[in-house]
Amino acid sequence: MKIYFVGYLTSGFIKDDVEILEEAHDVTIFDLSINASSFKKIYIYLLSTLLEWRRVYNSDIVWIWFADYPALPFIVWAKLFRKPIVMHIGGWEVYSAPSINYGNQLNPIRGAVSRWIIRNSTVCVVPSEAYKKIVVALEPGANIVVISDSVSNELCNASLPEKHGVVTALTTMKFTRNLKGIPTFEKATEGIEAQIVENIPHDKLIEIFKSSKVYCQLSYTESFGVTLLESMACGCIPVVTDRDALPEVIGNCGIPVPYGDIEKTRVAILLALNADATDIVSVRNRARFFSRERKKGLQEKMLGEIWNYTN
Repeated sequence: MKIYFVGYLTSGFIKDDVEILEEAHDVTIFDLSINASSFKKIYIYLLSTLLEWRRVYNSDIVWIWFADYPALPFIVWAKLFRKPIVMHIGGWEVYSAPSINYGNQLNPIRGAVSRWIIRNSTVCVVPSEAYKKIVVALEPGANIVVISDSVSNELCNASLPEKHGVVTALTTMKFTRNLKGIPTFEKATEGIEAQIVENIPHDKLIEIFKSSKVYCQLSYTESFGVTLLESMACGCIPVVTDRDALPEVIGNCGIPVPYGDIEKTRVAILLALNADATDIVSVRNRARFFSRERKKGLQEKMLGEIWNYTN
C-alpha cells in the first residue's frame, strides 16, 4: 500500500509510526517539522503543499498527524483525489481547559478547524478510550479507532541498576508546568530525593528512568502518556493523576491521585518508594502489553478495513 505520511518527525512517537508503516508499506513523507516551522511563514508552507499534489494523487491513503491547521491543504488534496484520510489526534486539538489555558477548543477559529478536519477524515485515531469519549462528545459522527502508543520489548527487558528517588519529565513550554502538574510535584516531594527532567536527549532520559524508583505524571490531562509508558518499561512505579487516559495506561499498577492534591500525592509517592521487586515486575509487564507488535497489528487491521471499504 502507498501511504502519504504528514507529521512532525521530530516527535519520537510519530517517527515510530513511520518506522512501523515502512515495514509493510511504501511510505512517502512530508515532514511538518521542516515545512511548517512558523505560522508567520504560512505562505511558504502553502506553496510547498501545492507542489505535493502529485504525491497525494499517487498514494492509496493519506496519513496525517494532528487535526490542526497544517492538515488543511492535505485534506483538500485527499478529498479532491478521493483518497482515504487517517487522522491522528494528539489530544490538545479536541481539549478545552480554561483553568490552565490549554486546548485548541479554547480558540473559536482554531477549534472549528479541528472539528472540520475530524468530520472530513475517513478515520480518526486516538491513543486511548478516554480520548475517544472526548472526540465523540465533540463530533458525534466521527469514525474513531483506538490505537495505543507503544514501547519496545528491548526496553522492557533491559537490565536495571539499583533504583532510588523520584522523577518527572516535561518540555519547556509556557503552558506545560500546570498541565504537567509541576507545582504539585515540587511541593509533594519536599525533603524527598526528586528531580524534574527537562529537554534532555532521549537516551539520557531512559538512563534516568532505569535508576529511578518512582515516576510521577501529575497532569491535568493526557491522551496517553508515552513518557509514562517508557518509565514503566524501565521499572518505575507510576504515580499519576486520576484524569483521562492515565489510569488506563497504568491499569492495576501504580497509584492514581487527584490532580493538584499535594497531600495525597505525597502519600502516594512515599508508598511507591516502598514498592518491592514484585511491584517492579508487575509494572514492566503492564508496559509489555503496549507492545510495538500490538500497535502494528491494530494499524494493519485498520488499514485493511479502509482498503476493503474504499475499493
